[in-house]
Amino acid sequence: MRKSVGEIIETIKTMKGLSKDYEVAEALGVAKGALSNAKRRNSVSFFDELVLFCDRENLSLDFIRHSQLSSPRSIRTIVAPTNLIPGEDGELVQVGVYSIENADSPELSNLDPIGTVVIPREIYKKDSIVIRVGGDSMEKLLMKGASAVIDTNTKDIVSGSVYAFSIPHEGNIVRECYSEPSGLQLRPYNKNYPTAEVQWEEFNPEMIIGKVSCSVINVFR
Repeated sequence: MRKSVGEIIETIKTMKGLSKDYEVAEALGVAKGALSNAKRRNSVSFFDELVLFCDRENLSLDFIRHSQLSSPRSIRTIVAPTNLIPGEDGELVQVGVYSIENADSPELSNLDPIGTVVIPREIYKKDSIVIRVGGDSMEKLLMKGASAVIDTNTKDIVSGSVYAFSIPHEGNIVRECYSEPSGLQLRPYNKNYPTAEVQWEEFNPEMIIGKVSCSVINVFR
């Protein structure tokens, strides 16, 4: 079932991290009034612009029929102290941080940690693991040097969410995930990097390390 124009606009907001209808109009290259009229009449009068938008964003037009995407910007960014402060250890916990670069195993916790990070206890669950973001392929969503919390118990793919993967012959990576008819698209947030695709016949659920739930930036306080 096709979405309403209003739902299409909301989906584009989610994809692009926008909040206003006029920002969607600008992204599509249509007049604000034209988009407002299309929304009011529930008629896709901007179909050509929508096709061009999909071409630019490497999207399938099928997104107008799919359920609302989960926003990658729903990843929480937490600012935490560098060290545990006496009296606050009840709400904070210091945990190991692992590097996924050059690791040939999805079982990161079997490796030696490269450091530690202090994070709120509430976001560190039994099946969590924390990695250090090493490159810029996911900027500006996950900044280089930040720590990302991965829920290794959550491996069901939700289009638009961010996951850590262990790809044979390529290593471990973090990417936005989109389910397409031909396979699973792994998109970097930094558009200077190419999108990769794992064909469904080659996809193995064991490739999924887990879902990225939080980004932690440590500061002195």
